[in-house]
Amino acid sequence: MTRPETHTFQAEVKELLGLMIHSLYSHQEIFLRELVSNASDALDKLRFEGLTHPNWISDGEELAIQLEVDRERRRLSISDSGIGMSRAEVVENLGTIARSGTRKFLESLRQAGGQAPDLIGQFGVGFYASFMVASQIVVETRRAGEPGGTRWSSKGDGEFSVEDCDALPRGTRITLELKPLDGDDSQAQDFADPEVLRGLIAKYSDFVEWPIRMPAAHFQQDGRLKREPGLGGLECVLLNSRKPLWARPKDEIQASEYAQFFRHLTHGWSDPLETVHFRVEGTSEYTALLYVPSERPQELFDPARDKAHVALYVRRVFVMADCEKLLPSWLRFIRGVVDSQDLPLNVSREILQHNRALEQIHKRCTKKVLEALAAMRDGRRADYERFWSAFGTVLKEGVVVDREHSQSVAALALFPSSKRERPVSLDEYLAACPKEQSAIYVLTGPDLDAARRSPALEALADRGWEVLFLVEPIDEWLLDALREYQGKRIVQLGRGEADFVGEAERFELERREREYRAVFERIESDLAPHVSKVRFSGRLKHSPSLLVDDEHSIGAHMQRMLRQSGDQAPERKRVLELNLDHPLASKLKELHEAGRSAELKDCGELLFGIALLAEGSSLPNPTRFSQLVSQLMLVSGGAPSV
Repeated sequence: MTRPETHTFQAEVKELLGLMIHSLYSHQEIFLRELVSNASDALDKLRFEGLTHPNWISDGEELAIQLEVDRERRRLSISDSGIGMSRAEVVENLGTIARSGTRKFLESLRQAGGQAPDLIGQFGVGFYASFMVASQIVVETRRAGEPGGTRWSSKGDGEFSVEDCDALPRGTRITLELKPLDGDDSQAQDFADPEVLRGLIAKYSDFVEWPIRMPAAHFQQDGRLKREPGLGGLECVLLNSRKPLWARPKDEIQASEYAQFFRHLTHGWSDPLETVHFRVEGTSEYTALLYVPSERPQELFDPARDKAHVALYVRRVFVMADCEKLLPSWLRFIRGVVDSQDLPLNVSREILQHNRALEQIHKRCTKKVLEALAAMRDGRRADYERFWSAFGTVLKEGVVVDREHSQSVAALALFPSSKRERPVSLDEYLAACPKEQSAIYVLTGPDLDAARRSPALEALADRGWEVLFLVEPIDEWLLDALREYQGKRIVQLGRGEADFVGEAERFELERREREYRAVFERIESDLAPHVSKVRFSGRLKHSPSLLVDDEHSIGAHMQRMLRQSGDQAPERKRVLELNLDHPLASKLKELHEAGRSAELKDCGELLFGIALLAEGSSLPNPTRFSQLVSQLMLVSGGAPSV
């Protein structure tokens, strides 16, 4: 055995440990669930890697998890005969948190005042939860296929030590020196009590496939428990039923059991919004248990984790945790497992790329999830709106990237409306349309408040027609992909010319534009850096001016994204539309005919600035705009009347 080396925890881990050690969680028992889940993962990995390294597992050897407790010394250990860790893996896994969401986790933990146990699982830092109940932790581990082991220890004080350790069995043993019981807390659980541990295993880990045992000596007074051999030859009792939840008939599973398995998968505390459990038999045989979460995980938009998060099993043998071929990336919020009877046990990622059986599973799982979401939308609207608020942005990706499911996903979308307080679907919008309305009208904007205030709504509001607001960055891509729905064109109010004006109104607009052509050309010249054209508007009823995009120009979000990424964005010249009936229109003509070009230029700049402010955009020269407004106030004789 070598001398121990002392290491310093990663800065984020130091802060994390400080928050955990000095915080009072309402569910300290989370530590046991996390350690058992880690042990189960290690056994899964050993069984899978053992397919290509059969010498790693001895003939007849049982893979298991074992708890042992010394009540007098307040010492608890959790052992597994799984894959184990190398020295380098120990330092990496137990000294750092290699997750992009760590900083957000710490911020959330601070804001929650230490009373948010659900946050632990969201960020994959469950091992460190043990410091809530332990004053010191020792980890002894040997990786499969390696001769020597490693011993890691820490008191959670900012440092940890690592040393080589011979004569260790394969797997991992974690020993916790439990803190003294708080005598002032009558609700405190004694984690050195075997009965307490037994109850927690039944509560959180009954469905874990691997046997979880404790020495029978801990339960001498309970003759009902079945005795059997455990790790190290100890006589033990089995604490869990071991039957995977997905393998049981649906009518035998309680809602609470589904919820508990979901919490096991997500390492969280919330219940799922929906459970999809089905079995397929015939040419392809498999079982799927899929969940729609109720809360958005912090890493949902992490580019490194933009694949499906469904575990793949083959005949109950774990193959991989996140099998991206089971569901499309736009359903990456779904959690669950798929257990196939047809795939080979030695399946690799390369084989998965072109496996017909997996393609069929992908199609059926996608179809089942979309059906479940549609049923929730129609039958449990409040739950569905909660789902949409958390995951709607991701689901919209399906409209953009998946031509096969584009219309089905579009039917699930909810949008804020100009006429209703609650969001509406496209089908609900169409059901309320007047017969003379030939299109679905939508308006994009930087945010919902700006869209609701937009002058582009005035003409349609005057007609009593409804407009849907699309204000997320992805909505520009969505509108490029979704040009129509149920045979109705989708028309953007802030792009192109108004298509809803009648023949008489259009004739009048064209006549007046010919009359004003020279005026407009002068304003176009003055605003040339920003405006490509000036024309009268069929959209305006009250406001003097409005900016719209050309039919084929890029949108604001796209332009902003290109600039932020360092790419050169195409210039986005706008069309300035003026209100035909506003008094300012005739004023512009008077100024032009009188040869007052400087004043005409000022008015054009004001109308352009007013249009920018109305849509929530920034002014190119706020100082210049302020000066023009001040001059206008002086000319008009003071402050405007209200």
